[in-house]
Amino acid sequence: MNRLLRLTAVFALLAPLCLVAGCKQGVGDRCQVQSDCDDGLLCVLPAGGTPQAGGTCQTQGGTGDMAASTSTDMAGTVPDMTNAPTDLTPTSD
Repeated sequence: MNRLLRLTAVFALLAPLCLVAGCKQGVGDRCQVQSDCDDGLLCVLPAGGTPQAGGTCQTQGGTGDMAASTSTDMAGTVPDMTNAPTDLTPTSD
């Protein structure tokens, strides 16, 4: 009977750990596949990224917090050149 009591106690302590492992990711959290994200979220991979490298969970409308995004793709971004240096002559130091 003592062995059964110990086995039950071990199971009772380990059961919550198994439940935590099945939690879904929220907005901005890391994901590798669609099933990693909460319902209503999409797993968005960076441009040229792979599922192994991972991405972030974002809302379907694309209005999620992009601060956690790891994408460095700046296609379509117009740089502000108003404070660029005027002398672009190459020099040899």
